[in-house]
Amino acid sequence: MSEYLTSKNIDNKKMKREERIALMKKLLVDMDKGNITPQEIKERFKDILKDMHPVEIAIIENALINDGFPAEKIHNLCDVHIDIFRESIENDKPIAEKGHPLYLFMSEHVALLKLFGKAKKLSKEIKEMKSFEEAKEKIGRLKRVASEMRGVESHMLREENVLFPYLEKHEIIQPAKIMWTEHDSLRERMKELISVLDNPESDFSEFAKHIDSLILYIVDLKSNHIYKENKILYPSAISKLTDKEWNEIWEQMDEMGYASFTPEDAKWHKKIETEENSKDEVQQKLNELLEVVRKNASGNKVKFDYGELSTEQLVAMMDLLPVEITFIDDKDIVKYFNRAENRVFPRTKAVIGRTVQNCHPPKSVHIVEKILSDFKSGKRDHADFWIQMKGKFVYIRYFAVRDKNGEYLGTLEVTQDVTEIRNLQGERRIYAEE
Repeated sequence: MSEYLTSKNIDNKKMKREERIALMKKLLVDMDKGNITPQEIKERFKDILKDMHPVEIAIIENALINDGFPAEKIHNLCDVHIDIFRESIENDKPIAEKGHPLYLFMSEHVALLKLFGKAKKLSKEIKEMKSFEEAKEKIGRLKRVASEMRGVESHMLREENVLFPYLEKHEIIQPAKIMWTEHDSLRERMKELISVLDNPESDFSEFAKHIDSLILYIVDLKSNHIYKENKILYPSAISKLTDKEWNEIWEQMDEMGYASFTPEDAKWHKKIETEENSKDEVQQKLNELLEVVRKNASGNKVKFDYGELSTEQLVAMMDLLPVEITFIDDKDIVKYFNRAENRVFPRTKAVIGRTVQNCHPPKSVHIVEKILSDFKSGKRDHADFWIQMKGKFVYIRYFAVRDKNGEYLGTLEVTQDVTEIRNLQGERRIYAEE
C-alpha cells in the first residue's frame, strides 16, 4: 500500500480543504481501479473525516462533484461519513437528563438513525438483485421501514411549532430557519421515496438505483442535520430557555403527539420545579377564582351590532366551527387561533406573539409577504389556495380585515378540509339518524 494511505501520515487538524479533496479523490480513484478495498478506503476516510464538521464535509463532496467526479462514486464517501456521524450521535450523552424535552428529541434522533440504517441496508440489498420478483420481499420490508420513517414528520413539526418559537424569543432565529429549510428538503425526498416505492419504474435496475440514491440522500441529509441539532441548536436552547418555558414545551408537545418510533421511556417527563413555578401555581389559583367571578358578572359580554354573547359562548362557538381560524394583527403578529377539532395544520400556544413570517417555512415567506403587502395597500382583499395533502383536499383562504373606515386591522386565515364537501351529491332534506 502506498505511503500516503497510511493513517500515521494523516494529521486531520492541519490538513487544508484542498488537501483533503485531493487525497479523497485519489482514494476514490484507487478504489475504482481495484488498488484498495472498500473496507480499507473506509478506514482511511475515517482518519480524514474524523472531527470534521458536517458542513465542511458537504462542501468537499460538492467540490468533488463539481470537479467532474461521478456522483455515484461519491456515495462511498457519503456512506463513510454517515457511519462516522451515526457512531458519534449514538455515543452522544444527552445534554439534558431524562424527563427533559431535549432528552426526548435526542432519543428520537438515535431511533431515527437506526431506522435509516435499516433502510440503507435494504436498498443496497435490492440494488444487488436482478428483478422485481427476486426483490419482492425486500421491497415489501423497505416499504414498511419507509412508512415508519415518515414519523420524522411528527419530530419536525414539534420542533417547528414548539421549540423554534421559544428559540426566537431568545433571538436564536437563523439556526432555526436553517433547520426548517432542511426539514423541507427532507420532506420532499421522503415524499419522492414513498411515491417511487408505490409506483416503481418499469425497469428494475433504474428503480433500484433511484431508491438507493434517494435513501442515501435522506440518510446523509438527516445525519448532518441531527449532528447540527445535537451540537449547536440544542446546546443553544438549553443555555437560553427557562425552566418555565421547558414546562410549557412539554405541555404543547403532548398536545401534538409523538411518532411511532419515539422511545416510550423518553416520553416520561416531570414538571421542573422552580420558585417561578410556585408563583405560577398561586397565580393560576387566583386566575381560576377570577374566572368564576367573570362568568357570573353581568358585564362578561361581547356586544355586536346584532346581539351579544358571553365570552364563554363565543369561545365555544369559535372552537366548534368546522374551519381553522388564525388572526394576525396589523403588525404581522399572531394574536389568536381557534381550537378546531382534527386540525389540518398544527397550532400551539407558542405561536401567539410570533411574527407570521416565522410561522412559515423559509421557502414560502416571500408569498406571505406578497399577500400582506397587497392587503395593506388595498390592492386585494382576499387570496385563495387549495392543495391536496395526505389524502385531503384543503381549501385555504386569507382575508384582509378592515374597520368601518377601510383601515387595515390584520389578516384572517381560514383553512378547511373540504374533501367530503366536494363529494356531496344529490340532496338531503330530512334529519337522518346516524
